[in-house]
Amino acid sequence: MRRIVRWGGALLLAVVLAAGFTIQHVRSGPGLPEGERVLAGLDGPVEILWDSVGIPHVWASTQRDALFAQGYLHAMHRLWQIEMFRRVARGRLSELFGDVTLDTDRFLRTLGMSRAAEAGLEKLDRETRGLLEGYVDGLNAAVAGWEGLLPPEFLILGTRPEPFHLVDVLGLEKIMAWDLSDYESSLSLAEAHGRLGDEEFGRVAPFYPMDGITILESAGLEESVPVASAGTAAWGSVRTAGVPNDPKRALEAGSRIALVQSALRPSQDGYDFVGAVGAVRASNAWVVGPDRSASGMPMVANDMHLALDQPTLWYLMGLHAPGLDVVGMSLPGTAGIVAGRTGGLAWGFTNAMVDDTELYLERLDPDDPERYLTPAGSEPFETRTEVIRIRGGGADTLRVRSTRHGPVITPVERRLGGELLALRWVALDPSTTAEALLDMNRAGDAEAFLAALAGFSDPHQNVVFADTAGTWGYWMAGRIPVRATSRPPLTPVPGWSGDADWQGYLPFEEHPHAVGPPSGFVATANNRQTRQPVGDRISAGVWASPYRAQRISELLAARLDHDVSSLHAIQLDVVSGLARDYRELAVDAFRAVGAEAEADQVAAWDGSGGLDSRGATLFYAWYEAVGRELRRDVYGEPAGYLAYARIHEALDGGLSPERLARTGREALEIGARPWGEVHRLSLDHPLARVPVVGPLFGFGEAGIPRTGTPHTVNVAEYIPTPEGFAVRRGPSQRHVADLADLDAGGFVIPGGQSGYPEGEHSFDQFPLWSEGGLIPVPMTRAGVEARTRSRLVLAPQGGS
Repeated sequence: MRRIVRWGGALLLAVVLAAGFTIQHVRSGPGLPEGERVLAGLDGPVEILWDSVGIPHVWASTQRDALFAQGYLHAMHRLWQIEMFRRVARGRLSELFGDVTLDTDRFLRTLGMSRAAEAGLEKLDRETRGLLEGYVDGLNAAVAGWEGLLPPEFLILGTRPEPFHLVDVLGLEKIMAWDLSDYESSLSLAEAHGRLGDEEFGRVAPFYPMDGITILESAGLEESVPVASAGTAAWGSVRTAGVPNDPKRALEAGSRIALVQSALRPSQDGYDFVGAVGAVRASNAWVVGPDRSASGMPMVANDMHLALDQPTLWYLMGLHAPGLDVVGMSLPGTAGIVAGRTGGLAWGFTNAMVDDTELYLERLDPDDPERYLTPAGSEPFETRTEVIRIRGGGADTLRVRSTRHGPVITPVERRLGGELLALRWVALDPSTTAEALLDMNRAGDAEAFLAALAGFSDPHQNVVFADTAGTWGYWMAGRIPVRATSRPPLTPVPGWSGDADWQGYLPFEEHPHAVGPPSGFVATANNRQTRQPVGDRISAGVWASPYRAQRISELLAARLDHDVSSLHAIQLDVVSGLARDYRELAVDAFRAVGAEAEADQVAAWDGSGGLDSRGATLFYAWYEAVGRELRRDVYGEPAGYLAYARIHEALDGGLSPERLARTGREALEIGARPWGEVHRLSLDHPLARVPVVGPLFGFGEAGIPRTGTPHTVNVAEYIPTPEGFAVRRGPSQRHVADLADLDAGGFVIPGGQSGYPEGEHSFDQFPLWSEGGLIPVPMTRAGVEARTRSRLVLAPQGGS
C-alpha cells in the first residue's frame, strides 16, 4: 500500500512538474532560432542576424525574399497579434469570444474595412503586389512549419490560424487609419450637440488657441501671435510668411471561454479591440537642420503616441537587399518599415489630426423606405447581408445599408440616437499607401522620398525627413477632403441637398510643408499646421493642445549643437507648460479651502511630472476637478464632451471664489501623494482580466509608476479614476537618427520583440523606454556584425 502511495505521489508530482514546465514553456515561447531552416517559396538563401535584444537584420538577394523573411519573423514572434489585427479588420472576433464581441463585429462589418482593403487590391501595381505576396507567403510558411505549441492565446481559445491573404495586409492599413481618424471626435461632438442644442453647444465646441504655436511657426515661416483672448477669431487675420508649394522644386473552450467573455465585457474596463492599435491621436516628431546639429548634418527624432499594450505594437528590424536598405519600426501584419531610416534618409510621423470623416443626415423617400433622397431625386440603398458566426454555435445576420456617402451606421452606433446617419470616411476610398510605403523604404534622398510620400493616402500624417545630402524638412501626407465650406463642420450635415458633399482631395503640393526653413528646425506635436487658410481645411479645431509643440520648440531653439543625446533628452522631458500657465490658480484653489500645506507644495513645484512629485498630483487632481465643474454647468453632471480649449478659456478668465473652493476641496480627495503612486501604467492584453488564466500565463502588466503628463513631451495620457490616474497610452516607440553616421542614434519600444507574455525578449527594452536610453540598430553590415549574437539561415527548398 505504501508503495502504491509512493508511486501515486511520484506520478502526481511528475504530472504537476510537467504541467508547470508546459505552462512556463508556453508563456516564454521558443528562443531565437539558429542554424538553418529550409522553406519553400524563397528564391535564394536569406541570412538573419540577431542582436542581444532579439532585433533581426535580414540580408537577402532579392527584395521579395527580404519581405518573405519579414513575414516569417513577424509570424514567429507576433502570430497572435497578427491574428487579432486580421479579425478586427474582418469583423470576426465573435468566432473566438462569443456574443460578448457581437456589437463590435456588427460595427466593423458595417464599416467595411476589409471590403475597402479588397477594393485596394485593384490599385496595386504588379511590382508592389509581388512584394506583398512574398510577405504573405512568409507569414504562411511560418504557420505551416510551426514546431511545438502555438502561442498561449491560441491554446486557451482552442483555435488555429487560417492561411493569411493579401487583403489581410491591406486591412491593417485600414485599422491604423481608423484608429487615427477623427471619428470619435465627430461622434462626441454630434452627441454633445444633440444633448445641448445650437446655443449651448458653443460652450463646449473645440477651437485652436490664437496664440498656440503652429508647425510652420516653429519652422520660422509664420510669426508668433501675442497672447489674446481665447475664441474663434478669423485665422485669416493673422499675418503669415510665404511657403513654397512645389514639392519637387522645394524638395521638401467551455468554462475558460466563459471566463474570457466575462473579462471582455463592454465597459470602460473592458479590452478595446478596435482601439488596440491607436486610439489616442498624438505623437512628437521633429527635424533639426545642419546649422543646429553638432555633426553638421540634419537629425530626426520621433515618438508616436499610441495605445500601450502587450505585446507592444512595433517590431524593430532591418531589411537589406539590392535596392532596399532600411531599419526601424515594422508593424506585424504588414510589409516594410513604417518609420526609421534608409542608407540615405530618415523620417518620422505624427498624426495630422485631419477631419477625415463626415456624418451625413439622410432622408428616406416618403414613398419608399427602401430609397433615400439625393439632389437628383431618390436612389435605392445599396444593401448587403453579413453573417457573423458566434462561438458556441449560431450566427447573427446583419443587413447593411449604404448611401452614396457611405455605410448607414445608425443601427450599430447607439450613441447617435435614432437619426439616419451615413458615414463618409477617407480610408474607405481605394488607397496607394502600401506602394508608397515600400517606395519610401527604398528612397535614397529627399526627392525620391517626397515623390513616394505623395502616394501615401492614409492615415494622414505630419512627416519630418532629412537626407545625407543635407536636405531636410516637413510635409503633410494623407488625403485632405475638399469641402464647399472653408472649414469642416462640427456636427452632422444634410445628405440630401449635396451642399456638404466632398469635392475631392487637396493636391499634395498644396499641403502644408517647409523645406530647410529659417528657424533651423521643424517641430510637430499634433498641433495646428498653419494659420493660412489651408489650416482651416484640415480641421475645425480638434488639434492637440499646443503645449508639447511649444516645449519642443523652446528646447530645440536653445542650442546650436544638438546631438543624439540632446534630442533624446527632449523626448524624455516631463515639464508641463499647462502647469506653468495655471499653477497659481491651483494654489489659490487650495488656499481657498485652508489647505496651506498643499498650496505651498504646488507653489514650490517646478511643473515637472516626475515620479516623486507631489505637486503634479495636486495640480492635476485640481485640473480634472475644474473640468468636472465646468461640465456640471453645461450638462448638469460631471460628464460630457468639453474641448480642452474651453477649460483653458475658463481658466484664463479666472475662477470665482466659490469655484476655487469647490475645485480645491475636490482635488484634496486624492491627497498630496507622489505622482508615481497615483499615476500608473497598465500594458493591456485581451486575456489579462480573465480569472486564473490571465495571471497564470502572465498576460499584461499593471500598476507601473509612470512619469509625464498629457501635456509633457514625454507624454502619458491618463483616464481619471477615484484612485488616481490610469495611464493606457504614451510613446509607442522612440527613435533618433543623425544623418552624419549610418549607425548613429537608436530605437526603443515599451516592451520587447517577443509577443509571448514572459519570453526573454518580451520586456527587456522596457527599462530603457521608461528611464531613458536607445538601442543601436545599425545600417552598415559591420555595425550589425558587431552586435550579432546568433544567426539563422533560411534556405530555399531544393537548394540554390
